[in-house]
Amino acid sequence: MRSLLPLLLLLATTSYAQSKFIHKGERNGVEMAYRWNHPLGKPSELLLKLKNTSEEDKRVDVIIDLYYQGLTVESFEADTCIKAGATMNGKLNGIYFVPERVTTEQIKSGDTEAELTRTVIEPGRCP
Repeated sequence: MRSLLPLLLLLATTSYAQSKFIHKGERNGVEMAYRWNHPLGKPSELLLKLKNTSEEDKRVDVIIDLYYQGLTVESFEADTCIKAGATMNGKLNGIYFVPERVTTEQIKSGDTEAELTRTVIEPGRCP
């Protein structure tokens, strides 16, 4: 039982560390962040988190460039609407991407970066 406790603590810590989003800034009342998810036996996923901290709905259009060893290898685009005070979170809200040109190993190596290269956030009514 004693040898099992450190393993459980390590798993809990690793799980927590993997679930942390990397804050990429705030613009016009919308906070933006991302994190990588590496499901077993499946390709890695880039999960976005958008949080509308304002009191009005916002239209969000964002382009994310994926870099591997400093070169752009892929781009993703999200165009959505987020209600006032709401949070959109990764797979839960369908705001995620599956890279086709980099592997999980390349992402885990630390040689892969995601950068929000264009962000347009404007007031707008959400359905």
